[in-house]
Amino acid sequence: MMNFGCSSFSWETADGRHLLGRTYDQFGDLKANRVLAVPAGIPCSPGLRAGREDPRGRYGYTGMAVLGFGEPILVDGVNAAGLMGALLHYPEYAAYEEAAGPGKTAVHPGRLLAWLLSRCGSLEEAVEALDGLTLVDEPIQGKPLPAHYILSGRTGEALILEPDEGGLSVYRRTAGVLTNSPDYPWHETNLRNYAGVTNLPKAPRTIAGREVREFGERLGGGFGLPGGYSSPARFVRTAFMKEFSVRGRDELDGVSRMFRAFAPVDIPEGLARADPDYDVYEQTLCTSVMCAESGVYYFAPAWNRRVSAVRPLAEGNEIRYFGLGDRQDVDYRN
Repeated sequence: MMNFGCSSFSWETADGRHLLGRTYDQFGDLKANRVLAVPAGIPCSPGLRAGREDPRGRYGYTGMAVLGFGEPILVDGVNAAGLMGALLHYPEYAAYEEAAGPGKTAVHPGRLLAWLLSRCGSLEEAVEALDGLTLVDEPIQGKPLPAHYILSGRTGEALILEPDEGGLSVYRRTAGVLTNSPDYPWHETNLRNYAGVTNLPKAPRTIAGREVREFGERLGGGFGLPGGYSSPARFVRTAFMKEFSVRGRDELDGVSRMFRAFAPVDIPEGLARADPDYDVYEQTLCTSVMCAESGVYYFAPAWNRRVSAVRPLAEGNEIRYFGLGDRQDVDYRN
């Protein structure tokens, strides 16, 4: 199943490490998902079918992919040059061309991240590469793959890509936050509704002649943030978590804090049911964080909260695949 939600944001540690993380929200399971490590020089197909014309990648990369549909559909990853990206669901808004224009390469939306990470060493190179391609969709299980993307790197800038009716929209110097539909400009405008939200407690005030203090005094910060797990609600909560969360000292501390920062948008099993007649739920199946400087890909599936990691491959001539871990790994202390 390729109908997944997700929340993502970029971050930076106190010592200048740049991170990008995301939740992976979906009905079903992750049986088709693997973390893969791709060395430099491996041919990269722009479509779901490999061909002899596929160029060899300039950079190796590490990330999570969905298997079983031809070429791996990379949903997030980081390359050896520090370029990072994530694919998120973009239903009812994504629009693709029927064919590539003259002199352009047709790229399937599920192969865009692999294409960019294998070829580009920075956001600037990615933007330049986008001028030479056309996103052309091919149904998966009879359905299109509506997607938009967040890219970031060692400069800290976050870029949003959205395939809309007017073409591929590229947003620079964004808030570094992405969830799902509507489009990014709508979400950024919607933040204006929450301009009064603060992480500070509110002072007592007089109402109708009575002094009124907020409940949970000194714990009242964040009042007014939206609840629920809709895409707009998750975008707002993620943006405020990015703003208010304490940054990590270094990579490991930053990664640990980033996993924790996703808690307000982590969807537990049971709250988002697919159908009243079936026990199928949308939930956060996995959370991942990657670092531009080290190239390490960190992940923790819902059924194993201990963080695992895959380092980039220094060399090699084949792709390596890693399972997510099928049971809880407990660090017993006695």
